[in-house]
Amino acid sequence: MTDKPQDEHLPLHPLEFRILMVLLRGASHGYRIVQEVEAMEAGQRIWPANLYRRIRDLLAKGLIEEAASSAEEADARRTYVRLSSLGRRVARAEAKRLEALVADARAHRLLPGR
Repeated sequence: MTDKPQDEHLPLHPLEFRILMVLLRGASHGYRIVQEVEAMEAGQRIWPANLYRRIRDLLAKGLIEEAASSAEEADARRTYVRLSSLGRRVARAEAKRLEALVADARAHRLLPGR
């Protein structure tokens, strides 16, 4: 058993981590999340079924929550989500976990040192 609740959610699927990183900027909806993740991934296609399955999983885990849209973005057809406080802690823990993996890869000369 882990000492911290966020550790129970690690490791994250890469798409889940990307979604959490997009939501660090504020509440968003599926289509905008797709656009931002695809921009981060340098053109890699994100299929809507995969994205919405990951969003459902993140909602079920309590890492994200439904949110109201801002007045200028209001669109009744869209569901807006935002990062929960647990989601923020999980994203931070995942970033630290990945940072440690990269440091280990550098120590093993898989990646150039800084």
